[in-house]
Amino acid sequence: MKHLKLGTRGSALALTQSQGVADQLMARVDGLKVELVVIKTTGDLNQRDPLASFGGKGVFVKELEQALLEGQVDFAVHSLKDMPSQLPAGLHLTAPPPRADARDALVGSAPLGELAAGVTVGTGSLRRQMQLRALRPDLEYRDVRGNVPTRVEKWRSGEYPGGVVLACAGLQRLGEQCGAGAAEIHPLSPQECLPSPCQGILGLECARAEVAEVLSVLADPEASVMMAAERAYLAALGGDCNLPAGGYATVQDGRLTFEAVLWRDGELKRARSAGDLDAGAELGRQAAVQLLS
Repeated sequence: MKHLKLGTRGSALALTQSQGVADQLMARVDGLKVELVVIKTTGDLNQRDPLASFGGKGVFVKELEQALLEGQVDFAVHSLKDMPSQLPAGLHLTAPPPRADARDALVGSAPLGELAAGVTVGTGSLRRQMQLRALRPDLEYRDVRGNVPTRVEKWRSGEYPGGVVLACAGLQRLGEQCGAGAAEIHPLSPQECLPSPCQGILGLECARAEVAEVLSVLADPEASVMMAAERAYLAALGGDCNLPAGGYATVQDGRLTFEAVLWRDGELKRARSAGDLDAGAELGRQAAVQLLS
């Protein structure tokens, strides 16, 4: 194959991620040209209402998947954390590139522990809100929408004086485009705020085997194991990525450790397990069963 059409959202972060994948593919596959095709999603068109009120985070992928099924594009690049646990028939995910920083970060003038009581922190994620409330119940947490630079500007303008919580991966990929300087980005450890399943992983989705074969040059074994564990966990919870659930797999010395958190029945429930790399999906499912029981 000499020419591939890559479907992407039009946000600065989506374009940066997609162009990065295109550049890597063209560098590794002789003679290949990758063309970006921008597709507006429901989530892009509605930047006001909370995601849960009109379909959850799957609203960022539906139109891209339709374009794949109709043959308008050959593959799509997503932030994998935005994808529901079930894919439409005929589509599949290939093994992902290396994972970026999976942590969350508070963008603001001070770290979470130094904020004055009562100030407002912005986050559109119930998962983040529930974990941060456990750390700082004296703060006010309010929903925030918009792309990364827009959310950073909402902090800078004083709408969210305590700051806004965003994914480190997006901030790092955007660099100066994110609107925040290095001293204004305060990462939260997984112990403070466990990431969303597959945060920091790019989802490469396609319909045809010959396209998947081309994309396989980007595959990273460790990221593939993490993806399997975290998506199995999400699927076993019986919901999509809008659940107030965190799930994070790490690989060290040939072993996989899986940590999970779920807000349920008015409390944060936690689970942790470890095992061989080929048991990743089963560890994810076991964590979901433990939390639901």
